[in-house]
Amino acid sequence: MNLLRRRWLKMGTLLGASALLWSCVAPILTVPPPSEIAFESTMLTASDGTQQTFWITTGGPLEQAANATYFVLDRTLGGGVIATARNDGSFTAPPLQGNDKDQVVVYYKTPFGDYSDSLCVLLGTAASPATCE
Repeated sequence: MNLLRRRWLKMGTLLGASALLWSCVAPILTVPPPSEIAFESTMLTASDGTQQTFWITTGGPLEQAANATYFVLDRTLGGGVIATARNDGSFTAPPLQGNDKDQVVVYYKTPFGDYSDSLCVLLGTAASPATCE
């Protein structure tokens, strides 16, 4: 009788632990990468009076990115900017210092905390920027 009780207790413990582990696994959600990324160059005057090229990044609309936080990072120079998406998922980022053909990574974080896949594109004024190699 004692042996049977121990077996049931072990089985119950194992099943309970398995259920607890299974319930802690978060579902994998696929968040699409940013879309329709475009750059527009503009010349701004630095504090020392020199002219520097900055880039305005735009993207979207993308329904899954509504009200998300976009991150635009220049991998070549190591700088970046952050922008908040509009209700339709489109965004316009503040000026980013950079040079033509710099590698720029763009991704976003949804209001629910999910991160999108990143998209690496080359700075430039082409209607559809080239992706990084």
